[in-house]
Amino acid sequence: MDTFVFGILFGLLFAGVSALAFRRARPRREALPARQVHSFVTSLKAVGDLSVFRARTKEIITASDHWFGDFGKKYLTWLLSTKQMTMIFEFDVDFRYNLLSPEMEVTRDDTGTYYITLPPPNHEVRIIDLRVHSEGKTEFLPWLMPDLVGRFFTGGFSVEAKNMLIDEAKQEAARLASGLVAVAQADAQISAQKTLEIVARSFGAHRIAVHFTPSAEFRPHVDASVIERIGPHPSEFEKPADRDT
Repeated sequence: MDTFVFGILFGLLFAGVSALAFRRARPRREALPARQVHSFVTSLKAVGDLSVFRARTKEIITASDHWFGDFGKKYLTWLLSTKQMTMIFEFDVDFRYNLLSPEMEVTRDDTGTYYITLPPPNHEVRIIDLRVHSEGKTEFLPWLMPDLVGRFFTGGFSVEAKNMLIDEAKQEAARLASGLVAVAQADAQISAQKTLEIVARSFGAHRIAVHFTPSAEFRPHVDASVIERIGPHPSEFEKPADRDT
């Protein structure tokens, strides 16, 4: 009987000590996920700029289209209607997420699931090509042809005129890209989810949930370096001194 009572008392004492030890040890066990989150965030930021999706499109421009600004419309309407030509405008849009952005947040729950809030995406619009299709000759020509623009613009075609056309091309690319982004956004987010799952697994995170922050305004970066290289050589532009004579 005494042994049985001693056994009960010892058991209660052991349970009390264990409970006290568990309470003291518990904060350290809860702090472990915080360290894991910090490590995971550090690993994600090491990726930097995450490209998740690229959409490409071709736009066919005819004389009836109101394209570019006033300067471009004047030039293009003449070129496309008089010469019976169409323009092929090809560009792509790259969806990117800056994982170094302070807007990116990561939390972790007790099940080990990581919740990732991504910043609004960045969109890079890259003009791939801008060509003129001659229906009569069934061939593609550069969009700035020295002989044609030289005949159209009285006094010759200046560097400023070419730059104005390029600026309008960039504005038109941004306008067309906004429609493409609206259509491709869902596919881009699916691609981002799958890409992050692969990246997360490589860092030891096997369950993630991604929240996408919507963009407040569409402000793409437009790369027009390809069409800047197409066109008359600087030596073919008329110099200001020549126009005065």
